[in-house]
Amino acid sequence: MLPEKAMNTETQKNATTAARKASPASPAHTLRYDALLVFITMIWGSTFLVVKYVVRLSGPFTYLAFAYGIGALTLALIFHRRLARITGAELRNGLIIGLFLFVGYGLQTTGLQFTTVSKAGFITGLNVPLIPVFMFLLLRHKAARGAVVGIVLSFAGLFLLSINNQLTLSIGIGEVLILGAAIAFALHVVAISRFSPGADATNLVIIQIGLPSLLSFIAIPIAHQTFFVPSWSFWIPVVLMGTIDVAFTLLVMNRVQQFTGGTKAALIYALVPMLQVRRRFRPMATQSIPEG
Repeated sequence: MLPEKAMNTETQKNATTAARKASPASPAHTLRYDALLVFITMIWGSTFLVVKYVVRLSGPFTYLAFAYGIGALTLALIFHRRLARITGAELRNGLIIGLFLFVGYGLQTTGLQFTTVSKAGFITGLNVPLIPVFMFLLLRHKAARGAVVGIVLSFAGLFLLSINNQLTLSIGIGEVLILGAAIAFALHVVAISRFSPGADATNLVIIQIGLPSLLSFIAIPIAHQTFFVPSWSFWIPVVLMGTIDVAFTLLVMNRVQQFTGGTKAALIYALVPMLQVRRRFRPMATQSIPEG
């Protein structure tokens, strides 16, 4: 009799949680969710230069392996009880989301070695107009007219940003790699919108950032990169990036997108390229970073 009661209690709890997530958010909650997305977007927009610096000390996959490993380990230690109750669906869906994340950050961190921070930020921001397109193609969510306008304006902006002083188009391997990253990031947002509702967002995040760490460790010897960097100039930024830029921001992103649509989230994520365009007019953004 006791197990049946426990089962009924758990069922009622899950039903209540699902109903709460399905119900529309109040204006106060909506404002809070939007503010959280703006906050993590500001974090993303301010870390391109840090990533570019750290990657020059170690290599892209070494950075990803440790930063994402630290992020996954941090969340696993804090939320170990939740992780112990992970379902097969959460594990599978977390791996799918994590694959897009690995491809996106793998291409972005590699591309940052061959282009400027401002260009990288703006090209990465092309995932914003791509999100409504993929939402329609994959989830049958119709794109608003404003999204179509955004696509045109974003590609026009990419063209203008890629023009050098001689008024010739300047697109190299770095820009191509980061464009691939933008596509992967757009699919990452769509996957979160598809799989996060009704799931434990924390478990999804732990799996989706643990996978890029594992795959990056596998890629390190293949890419002939170092397994260890004996420098505080590497470890201090990596720990901060792993806990804040990876664990915190992705946890907020996955939780908030349970209540807000991918298209609305994409409009807020558009702040990333805006922040990077602002950096374009600073000498620091286009100069080479000195070796540590």
